[in-house]
Amino acid sequence: MSPITDHTATITPLRERAAAAVAVAAERLADPERVAAALAATGRPWDPAGLAGGAPGIALLYAELARHDSAFRTTAHTWLGLAARAARTAAPGIGLYDAVPALCFVLPRAAAGPQDYRAARDHLRAGTAVLAERLAGRERRRIADRAGHTALESYDLISGLAGLGAVLLDQDRPATEEVLRGLVALTEPLAGLPGWWVAQDVDSYRAVAPELGHANLGLAHGAPGPLAVLALAWRQGLQVPGQAEAITRLAEWLLDAARTDRAGPWWPTAVELMRDAGAPERNAPDADAPERNTSDADAPGQEAPGRPSWCYGSPGIARALQLAGLALDVPTWRRTAEDALLAALDRDHLRAGPTDAGLCHGWGGLLQCAWRIAQDGTDRRTAERLPGLATRLLQLSDPDAPFGFTEPRTRNGWTDDPAGFLTGAAGAALALHTFATERAPATTWDRALLLA
Repeated sequence: MSPITDHTATITPLRERAAAAVAVAAERLADPERVAAALAATGRPWDPAGLAGGAPGIALLYAELARHDSAFRTTAHTWLGLAARAARTAAPGIGLYDAVPALCFVLPRAAAGPQDYRAARDHLRAGTAVLAERLAGRERRRIADRAGHTALESYDLISGLAGLGAVLLDQDRPATEEVLRGLVALTEPLAGLPGWWVAQDVDSYRAVAPELGHANLGLAHGAPGPLAVLALAWRQGLQVPGQAEAITRLAEWLLDAARTDRAGPWWPTAVELMRDAGAPERNAPDADAPERNTSDADAPGQEAPGRPSWCYGSPGIARALQLAGLALDVPTWRRTAEDALLAALDRDHLRAGPTDAGLCHGWGGLLQCAWRIAQDGTDRRTAERLPGLATRLLQLSDPDAPFGFTEPRTRNGWTDDPAGFLTGAAGAALALHTFATERAPATTWDRALLLA
């Protein structure tokens, strides 16, 4: 029997349990002062400005809940107010997970009507569009001048063009088209290497010679991010010259980078020239982590699949590949995506699996990836795995915990944020809410993960 199996007989009670866990988390996260005090009590520093662990991400939870129950709208507004105040003094940043683009992403999703937050939304959209156009222009000039390789923070989801595309896709067509042109240019080979190759060390991200660099395979920081944005835009009718070719180039490269074991396809976290020459492969860190943050299963030299997760590993990559297959109607890409997800869910090591509840590298992100792939897929086995994934996430629901879920484990001296969107209770609750309602998120909050 597979590690993750169907629980048809208990699906309704399971959804009720999921809804109850969401309600507990929503109650525990409702008061910003209480959240700040609870974080301080654990010695956890808190920056309320960013999307990952700050006020915008928690506001996103209440924005989604308010689409089902308007009583949550007041709480969403409270968190948005804190996010706006924090953004005024936040450190400069240009990525989706930084203060201004994060607020630009969340405000339209929290609006009950076209006039809600209208002036603030227009201001933030204009500012974010300028950031995107500048970064896209800088990247296109670099490429045209053959002025060296790119950097992860220039194009990835967390800090770069892919994330800005996620913000602007529904808000600013001209700026989104600039992002798309930048990402299309990024796919052109440079000095015999993929255009998204970075002259950065795979572990520390410090600058190195190109031959010591890598091509990142994580949805959070690597090639799947641009692929997902290009595919999502294509499906929404936003198309620029060369976009189909760029989607094809990225998708085929991912297929070439895939490995296969008895369960099915899987991907390493990075491609390196040194590995291809016979040196051991090393693995990249988790999304947006300030220091290397991996489990024992992801140790350097790993030559087998690591833990399945959104940020790195088959689930996030599979969703990007599925979106590409849906955009250009390529059945083999879609089939490989589903096969890769099912393989990740069926491997024996999933019994240990993720250790945390959150979206980044926990059960929440795995559940949301699988839910989206099941909705757009044709293999019924994917949907059959969802109750098992929800069960594993619910095992980390804890009414006695400060935020309603067991806090993330400390790894290598670092503990992830336990409250917010990316690694904390807010994100875990959002994933459980999708499962509990069996509806696509009304706010499309998971575009912040490039899943939709």
